[in-house]
Amino acid sequence: MPKQNWTPEQLADLTDREELVLVIARADRPPLRVPVWPVTVDDQVFVRSYRGVTSGWYRGVLAQREQAVALTDGDVPVFFDSIDASDEVNAVIDEAFLTKYANDDYRTAMVTPLALDATLRIDPR
Repeated sequence: MPKQNWTPEQLADLTDREELVLVIARADRPPLRVPVWPVTVDDQVFVRSYRGVTSGWYRGVLAQREQAVALTDGDVPVFFDSIDASDEVNAVIDEAFLTKYANDDYRTAMVTPLALDATLRIDPR
């Protein structure tokens, strides 16, 4: 699937918001709506599970990478791409989490090895 770009309005929305709601499709049930912390780095959007790869929402995303996120203008179809823990972008993502959520005591949970293993980039589709 070719990578799409966020519109400037969507990127501004994602950069400014404290929480992003993931809309995760489930068989025979309404979609699961999960709030997560987003960060943007070089016009790309990243999320992590502070509980690591065993988190329910994270496993749901890996099972079906084409999902959606709720933005101001409605649910937007997206694709989730895993970021390897050894990828150098993780250092910048760590800094983005620590800076954006500097006033939140839980910010350090987003930069642990557990969370690092559960880093995803979100691309519009």
